[in-house]
Amino acid sequence: MSTKSSFSSPLVQNTAWQRLCVSDLDRLYPLLAAYIKQPSLADSVIELVMDFSPWQYYWPNEYPPDEPEESRLGVAGDLVREHVCGLGLGDNETKAMLHILRLWTNRKEPPLGWQPGDLPSEPQYLRGEFAGLAAVVLLSLCKNLSTLHIAEPMFGFSPILENYFLKNNYGLMQSPGLQNLKKVEILPGAWWITETVYGQLEFLRLFQYFHRLPAINAISIDSFQEYQSNHCTFIPRTGNMKSLKLEHVDIDDSLLGLLISIPKVLVELKVSLGGKEHIDGGLPTTRPHSIGRALAQHKETIVSLDLDLDLCVSEFICEGEVRDDPDDEDSDIETFGRDYYKMDQETRLLVQKPPIALESYGWTIGSLHEFTSLTNLSIGIYTLLGPPHWRGERLARQPPFRLIDALPPNLESFCLYGYKKGENAEVDEHVNEFVNNKEARFPRLKEVSGIEEEAPGVAQLFPEDSHFDRMASGMEEEEGSNQWKTPEPPSEWKPVE
Repeated sequence: MSTKSSFSSPLVQNTAWQRLCVSDLDRLYPLLAAYIKQPSLADSVIELVMDFSPWQYYWPNEYPPDEPEESRLGVAGDLVREHVCGLGLGDNETKAMLHILRLWTNRKEPPLGWQPGDLPSEPQYLRGEFAGLAAVVLLSLCKNLSTLHIAEPMFGFSPILENYFLKNNYGLMQSPGLQNLKKVEILPGAWWITETVYGQLEFLRLFQYFHRLPAINAISIDSFQEYQSNHCTFIPRTGNMKSLKLEHVDIDDSLLGLLISIPKVLVELKVSLGGKEHIDGGLPTTRPHSIGRALAQHKETIVSLDLDLDLCVSEFICEGEVRDDPDDEDSDIETFGRDYYKMDQETRLLVQKPPIALESYGWTIGSLHEFTSLTNLSIGIYTLLGPPHWRGERLARQPPFRLIDALPPNLESFCLYGYKKGENAEVDEHVNEFVNNKEARFPRLKEVSGIEEEAPGVAQLFPEDSHFDRMASGMEEEEGSNQWKTPEPPSEWKPVE
């Protein structure tokens, strides 16, 4: 564990770093002062990892009073305070940041030989508040930052960081940051110690932090569930990102359709539902037609489409009356932020609902024949053709098209998830027709998989198998667990080579 003696390390202050990790707070404070003093060092940072979740650090002695004495860090402290005052976040936010700085820099040194847990720790929230403040300062200094990894904290971001994200995204900063940010990657933080269960995320709020940035190109989210969301509204066709990856998530079709509708121009989409366990059990409600209608907005631009949804496509979910999507954009204005909502309304692209009869969408994602830019397609067989009958030997309902007619005309790569020859006679008919005519119909098609040999999707790799079921059967967690292992964000600082 690093201590406050690392504050004076010349290695930390003078090295040109390519990647920084905000979680390593003890090395971070002197770096802030060094970057303010020598901006060229900050220009080398292109990757930032923000992980607010570890709470393995403890500090002895009592917490400083509400009005602590001024920092004794001299010039370094003055530089950081001056930079904070110049951010233009507003009087209340600036006052809060200066207060956190005073609390952080006046902590007492731990005694020699001290070990974590020996003495009472500092209040839990101080590290998170300072991490948010440090992240704001870094984000404002690292002008060439292109990739941002975020390990989502359990209770969301600190108000300081959230306010910065929002004001910066909507161009309300005197000197905006993140102007070269291209990719944002979101993973669960270390706080979520149950590896088999999804992390929890306010999906729409997260998008509201970044969707208007000028260089933003991709947002990637892995291993999260929607859970009792407060944010349920977003203005479609307002986002600058062109690539969305939502992998091993648990969200229903209405939220997924809304997320797909956010980009002005969508070029790449990858979605997989399932792989872990929802905290309340069960699977998301997924009607393929909702996803198809959202995708139709991007039929002229999308090039790569990877949809692994079959785990959640069932006859039970799809049956029933199909209704048009309600226009309820005004239902959540206050939570969204009235001023932000108005700004997005003023910049949105026109949304055109696809002129396709609802009944043709009800049980399938719909035909992709009009997706003329789509060259790379990976999709679950039942997402495209509709769910199987509960017995499995045939389709619950015949789709309003043949498989070969529903594929994009300029296809170059095609993969069917979850198809097993001989398992469903009606699906076999569709697939055989495609195999017999693919050369004539798709002259650019070079790669085909999932026909002769099964290409397993989430439904095959991670079948629903809940923690509660395993416990009831007496099965050991290590023996019975069959969930997606969430990747971890980078943890090491990386110097420029």
